[in-house]
Amino acid sequence: MQSLCVKCKGTRFLCGKPVCPRVEKAKALGKLKPIKKEVSGESPSVFVGRYGYPRVQAGPMISPYGHVSDSPEEWYGTPLEKLVEMRYRLVRTKEPLSVYATNPSRDLMEMQDISMSVRAVDTEATFSRVSAMPSFDSTSAPFGQTGVLEKFRTTENARIPRKVDAVVSDELKAAEQIQKMYDKDVAVSQLSKIMSVGLLGIDKKMVPTRWSITATDDTIGKQMIEEVKEFRELDEHLLFASTYLGNHFEVLLVPGNWCFENVEAWMPGNIWLDSTADPEFARDWEPYEGRKKYADSVTGAYYAARLGVLEHLKKIKRQAGVIVFREITPDYWTPVGVWVIRETVRNTITTKPTKFATLKEMLEEISTRTPLKHGWEPHSELLHRFRSREVMRKYLVNA
Repeated sequence: MQSLCVKCKGTRFLCGKPVCPRVEKAKALGKLKPIKKEVSGESPSVFVGRYGYPRVQAGPMISPYGHVSDSPEEWYGTPLEKLVEMRYRLVRTKEPLSVYATNPSRDLMEMQDISMSVRAVDTEATFSRVSAMPSFDSTSAPFGQTGVLEKFRTTENARIPRKVDAVVSDELKAAEQIQKMYDKDVAVSQLSKIMSVGLLGIDKKMVPTRWSITATDDTIGKQMIEEVKEFRELDEHLLFASTYLGNHFEVLLVPGNWCFENVEAWMPGNIWLDSTADPEFARDWEPYEGRKKYADSVTGAYYAARLGVLEHLKKIKRQAGVIVFREITPDYWTPVGVWVIRETVRNTITTKPTKFATLKEMLEEISTRTPLKHGWEPHSELLHRFRSREVMRKYLVNA
């Protein structure tokens, strides 16, 4: 049975406690020297909270310490310590705002400009209160201190690309706007920022940052699935593998029609699991027809991994059965967001694959690269189906 900590990852409070003890311990280790009540600096994005919905806490992220990248597409390859140090330089500002954004306030309009801008915007802010505790979240990237806003203003004009401004001005459904901008090479991370500040859809609403990240991955993925289903099936077994930030990935592409599964193995000693515990597993999957419910076992990581694979299948114009196996080791000592999964899968699947004649040979190779050996296989629904399909094919060939 999956433990509450692995299932919750510090965000759902399944144990009944008002705060997560493991997250609070991680925060205490990173406690920062409080900033002053007046700050100025670059604002690369806006953070929209989810507590109290439909009245949420939102405000620009500000770096008083110089430039801080807020584009996960640029982070891949950076060591975990440097990522955390970089993110701690960002101050989250917040004020209460209604999510209904059809008539945005001045503050919200400035936040919208920041979210659409291709570069960070200079900003000034005054706080009524400051918290020196950093923030951790399993979906979004961490940040440093938090300041409750008395007032803020941008001190320069945002640089908004025409391709973004034109699409958000259209009276279209949010999914159509996201797809249009994605097709024009707007980064996935920026699309989620644009969604979160209430710029998309007919009935415009702000979307908490945590939700907008997964919603963007899912929206683009659903459209791409329909395209991938039109391609012919892959005719060989391909295996891709890599490790980043203590996350080891094996991406299996198996001949057949589209289906997808994400299996996670949480190894003892990571942030959610004691060193004396047994490995814990989480999985979600979808058949050719798709899912009807949210992937509540793997959660946002499922949609991030799926998008990374779909982009590759679209590029090579093939469909396949796909399993993404992720092993989370103690080296992943703090969560930094589902961008890790999306960007690692994207980079993993661009490496040279190992080719196999059979599924069995592929699984034997994986067993040499994980201490679990074959221990993760009983937790995969699709492996069972792939094996049954291979047996049936052999029977038909020999009949």
